[in-house]
Amino acid sequence: MMIKTNGEDAYFAASNSAHGFCSYYPACFDTARVQHIFAIKGGPGTGKSRFMRDVAESASGAGYACEYIYCSSDPDSLDGVILSKGEKCTALLDATAPHVYEPSHPGVREEIVNLGAFWNSAALAEHAERIGTLNTQKSEAYSRAYRYLAGAGKMSDNRDALVAPYIRTDTIRAFAERLMSGVKSEKTFEMRPALMNSIGMKGEAGFDTYFRQARKIYLIEDCRGSARYLTQALLELAMEKNLRIRLSHDPVLSDRIDGIYLCGSEIAFTVASVDVCEYPFKCIRMRRFVDTAAMKEVRGEVNFSERLMRAMLDGAVEALSAVRKAHFQIEELYMAAMDFDAKENFTKCFCERLFGLKKA
Repeated sequence: MMIKTNGEDAYFAASNSAHGFCSYYPACFDTARVQHIFAIKGGPGTGKSRFMRDVAESASGAGYACEYIYCSSDPDSLDGVILSKGEKCTALLDATAPHVYEPSHPGVREEIVNLGAFWNSAALAEHAERIGTLNTQKSEAYSRAYRYLAGAGKMSDNRDALVAPYIRTDTIRAFAERLMSGVKSEKTFEMRPALMNSIGMKGEAGFDTYFRQARKIYLIEDCRGSARYLTQALLELAMEKNLRIRLSHDPVLSDRIDGIYLCGSEIAFTVASVDVCEYPFKCIRMRRFVDTAAMKEVRGEVNFSERLMRAMLDGAVEALSAVRKAHFQIEELYMAAMDFDAKENFTKCFCERLFGLKKA
């Protein structure tokens, strides 16, 4: 797995999962928190990610705290930024497929920023057939990827059904209670999605945000899928204590939690192998909660299910690499038709209007 360590408050807000594309946009850009949204429209290669990064840099210079939300398919590209300063919170997001966002209160809460205004439609029309072919190739590759991911989900379900009788769930719950016993209750429960991992065009990728921000790290080493019982118990206890948390859903098995960050106490619980964390941590080995000795009759089938699950994930990665090839060819065609000088001038004016500062 590729772990990105860019020093940002970075995470994903969507995933390519066993159930298809899974978006956490509504919770990330919740109206209770974000007062104003700029929905960015435009094709691939029109500079949506660059525009959001430029605005975030200006916001940082104006004293805003910045959260960077990355694309689950392309972890080098931004899907959104959330900019906060005191009680003021503004967001910019990529409002194009697959996470289409349409304003509910246009001109009041949301505004549309159309970067398509800076492309040459006549130049794009010359490549209409090629763009259509590449879009078809991209769509077909995504379909293959989602079939593989669905297969991985089915194999996970099969493994879990076989293993369930051998997992000491009561012991896991009691252990979770001990882990949380020293965490003080807060006034109001608050949960924000912030996915640490994704599977996309560059394979499996993740951010070290939870690790870097935490004062204490508990790294949960999974055994036969048992980690989900511990993370679920930790979530339930966090809710009982009314804690402010960030929650990371497993990118493929979206109904499962692979990370919880307790904002107030700065404690991180993450399901990961020990080689992905470069920070001091305490390892929780879930093997002790699984009666592996009694699994003799089902062990062969469990191992087979896990091998198939891994093979399905590898197939998904291969299909997503085909998505990447088509996607970047489309981007090149759009980039060649863009007036980036005009777009840069627009960005500078936008930043000056929004923050009263000129972009450097």
